[in-house]
Amino acid sequence: MSKIIVVGGGPSGMMAALNASKSNHEVILLERNGELGRKLLLTGGGRCNITNNRDIEDFFDKVVNNKKFLYSSFYSFTNKDLLSYFEENNLEYKIETDNDHKVYTKSDKSEEVIEALKSDLKANKVKILYNTKVVDLIIENNTVIGVKTENNQTILADKVIISTGGKSYPNTGSDGMMYEILKKYGHTINKIYPALIPLTVKESFIKKLQGISMRNVEISCKIKKKKISQVGDMLFAHFGLTGPAVLKFSSYITKYIDENELEISLDFLPSITRDEISKLIRENPNKNVINNLKGLLPQNFLKEIFNLLDLTDKKANELSKSDELKIVECIKSMKLTCNGSIGIKASQVTSGGVSVKEINSSTMDMESKLIENLFFTGEVIDVDAETGGYNLQIAFSTGYLAGISV
Repeated sequence: MSKIIVVGGGPSGMMAALNASKSNHEVILLERNGELGRKLLLTGGGRCNITNNRDIEDFFDKVVNNKKFLYSSFYSFTNKDLLSYFEENNLEYKIETDNDHKVYTKSDKSEEVIEALKSDLKANKVKILYNTKVVDLIIENNTVIGVKTENNQTILADKVIISTGGKSYPNTGSDGMMYEILKKYGHTINKIYPALIPLTVKESFIKKLQGISMRNVEISCKIKKKKISQVGDMLFAHFGLTGPAVLKFSSYITKYIDENELEISLDFLPSITRDEISKLIRENPNKNVINNLKGLLPQNFLKEIFNLLDLTDKKANELSKSDELKIVECIKSMKLTCNGSIGIKASQVTSGGVSVKEINSSTMDMESKLIENLFFTGEVIDVDAETGGYNLQIAFSTGYLAGISV
């Protein structure tokens, strides 16, 4: 039996602590807050998007950074394994097939996930120390032997698992402090960026569109001749763009927009060609143009587009060809200048973190290559994915793998 310290009581930390304990180790879980899973409470808008019900093979296409690193984790503890685990612990869930196959608690309450995990932690005799903030590691001869806490307490252990999260939502406890500690002991911390974050745009006219929601929009750009695109719902905001498609899109561009402005293009009717839109504009020649298009796009959006183009709504048979082309072009390819995001504190997840090159994944144990007996899980590692339950699965899978490996 070894003594194991797990630093951080989020989903990956709880899963690591559970599986280390089930391997007959003495486990101490250190949580800086007065409760476990504070950030987990916020996921899925408080509903807790536990995972996704797609085949595990499909998860890799949803991982934005370092997907190969996650092979061992995902296959050691798949989404089906996770759902079986929750079934065994009496948590009821539902699969929203028409909502990207996302999996939520049946009650739409994230608290139930935390309660199921807490109950299992108790059953497996994991000792939980709340309000215990780790401020340093104790390293001797390139081997971790314990941690130091904020109140000058030293806790020794045979192995330490770091599950402290990233820098998003710092009020939940993930303020990035552990990155500095790990850097001090030689670990490379890849630059931190916000991921799954609303985007800001330069154009001032965007304020006039705020509050207008759009369905099935294609958002695209080119970075180094490579096209990046997402299709889904979005919302105009006073600062720029938000909504599911924008959040997914953001994860692929935030590294670039950290230092550069980027032209992005919005196609509000990606399934309809320019010629088809032109025909619809002219379909009822004695009706106004907006009236002809109102079944396709929100009227308030169309009115603002006409204002933007300095056009007045008129009967289709009175519309000039050049003005028709302006309308079509704006619908099919609205150009905006993305100049940033609303910041790491508001991002759903963190991109960047401990370099995967310094963590053993091929040997399936999540141990540091630099410091013996030091392990990593979850968002503290430089891995992140799109929305849809994939980031929580990363947390649970890496936590499981670390827990069974110590």
